[in-house]
Amino acid sequence: MTAGHEKSQASRWSHGKIVELFGADLRSLAAFRVVLGLLVLADLASRATDLRAHYTDAGVLPRTVLLEEVLSRWAFSLNLMNGEAYFQALLFGAAAVAALGMLVGYRTRLMTIVAWVLLLSIQWRNPLILNSGDVLLRMLLFWGMFLPLGAYWSVDRVLKAAPARVSMRFLSGATVALFMQIALMYWFTTMLKSAPEWRTDGTAIYYALAADQFATPIGAYLDHFPELLTVMTFATVGLEAFGPFLLFFPFFTGPVRTVTVLAFMNLHFGIWLTMNVGLFSWTSALCMVCFLPTWFWEKATRLRHALPERSNLPRATKLAVARLARDYWSPVGERLSRMAGLRQPSVVGLSAQDDNGLVNHAVRMVPPPPVTLPTESAHRGETTAGAEERHDAAAEPKPTMLRSSLATSLVALLFLTYVFFWNLSGVSSFQMPERLVPLGPLLGLDQYWAMFAPHPPKGDVWHVIPGNLQDGQEVDLLPVASGDFSLHELSWQKPPRARDLYKNEHWRKYMENLGNDQFTNQRLYFGRYICREWNARHTGAEQLRSFQITQMWQPTLPDNRQPASQKTVLWEHHCF
Repeated sequence: MTAGHEKSQASRWSHGKIVELFGADLRSLAAFRVVLGLLVLADLASRATDLRAHYTDAGVLPRTVLLEEVLSRWAFSLNLMNGEAYFQALLFGAAAVAALGMLVGYRTRLMTIVAWVLLLSIQWRNPLILNSGDVLLRMLLFWGMFLPLGAYWSVDRVLKAAPARVSMRFLSGATVALFMQIALMYWFTTMLKSAPEWRTDGTAIYYALAADQFATPIGAYLDHFPELLTVMTFATVGLEAFGPFLLFFPFFTGPVRTVTVLAFMNLHFGIWLTMNVGLFSWTSALCMVCFLPTWFWEKATRLRHALPERSNLPRATKLAVARLARDYWSPVGERLSRMAGLRQPSVVGLSAQDDNGLVNHAVRMVPPPPVTLPTESAHRGETTAGAEERHDAAAEPKPTMLRSSLATSLVALLFLTYVFFWNLSGVSSFQMPERLVPLGPLLGLDQYWAMFAPHPPKGDVWHVIPGNLQDGQEVDLLPVASGDFSLHELSWQKPPRARDLYKNEHWRKYMENLGNDQFTNQRLYFGRYICREWNARHTGAEQLRSFQITQMWQPTLPDNRQPASQKTVLWEHHCF
């Protein structure tokens, strides 16, 4: 009997530890849902400023060229159905609506699926402007489709006729997949950072911040402190290599995980302060909210309850606030409490799955305790919140955990296995089976986390596009990419901030890819775009006759020395 009891206790402890390590708190998933909605909206807003140039047949990459020369034949994109600006705007608008639905948690799973499909379609419409942040965002949406993102702080919860009183902890194959996806990103980028600048010299961040196409003013200033940057380089590699292990540390999991989450957030906020890498910093930092443990939310709740008790407000003011809460806030607060899961009914009866693959329960509503005014017991240290907590604990049964269907968990774990081997093929001699490769571009699972790897850029790159007009005048045409068609004086001098030459990260990435040997054929179509856009706005002597696409390169030397720049002509183009 004793042995059986001990075995049962060990089994319960093991299950609880697995839930603690690989399960997610519903409040963390709700925060993760809000983060995803905001990130998709920010990404769409950034892309929409170049809707015509990057997503239509009148831009730099017509659909025929994309299909024949760039896009995998297995990739799927709704944006290829029509090359006009109005159709692209329609898809952007639909994606924005889906992101707003995710933000408020309305039909959350459907909105997540729609957002993922449309975002992947938009990304595949122009792969030449993508970076690692785009890959991470689509993967987060992909795993989000398998998760109960709308189970808390959502309209879906409010609209349920009788929401179940559920445990805040949720474990499924999808939580494991989401957590491991983020961990794999850090582990594999560490493996790819194999150059001495990262491993032994400690000069990687020095070289990265010396590149004007990335560095912010703060980053450029820090580049004058090489000893500090050496420490930051080794600290970055150390956190990326060992930080994910701390996220699954089996002892003191709550505080250790919370501190690790904050460390990763600080890493990416630091990158945002010092480097321009698009939305990558925000996506990487904010996605870490999914790891926030139940311990964090319990501490936050206790702190929220403790602050009013320690306030210096007079007792009369507290009584007035309580009356206002009773008379005016209660009707609205009751529905908001249901949405936030603060006061939930007890669970009785049998379980059944809803259309989100979660478990619903037949419920018996337990009336919430009335709002009471502070009494003498409150003066003795017994708060209203504490009394309600004891009332709930005595009157309501133990919360029931939501459960994902077995099929959903197995599918998520199967895709996680695929993602692991895809990443493994990028750092070793392992090769994906040929029959499985198409699944990567089809579902957007292909990924390669070579952020400044194997070594950082050891030089500064910028572009100059000298153009010859019909009257012989020479102008700089690079501003055309930013929508500026005025006459600009040509200069071969390095600008104070090379980053300012480009409208945004998408254009910088596009120009970088034009210098890549893999995309030499795209220079022709960019040349045609320049001619078409310029001559549509200028007549007579100001018509563009010919131009060159020139890439400038200035090597980075130790001690911030700046040698002479080198010029490479990537393309010569004649408009007539």
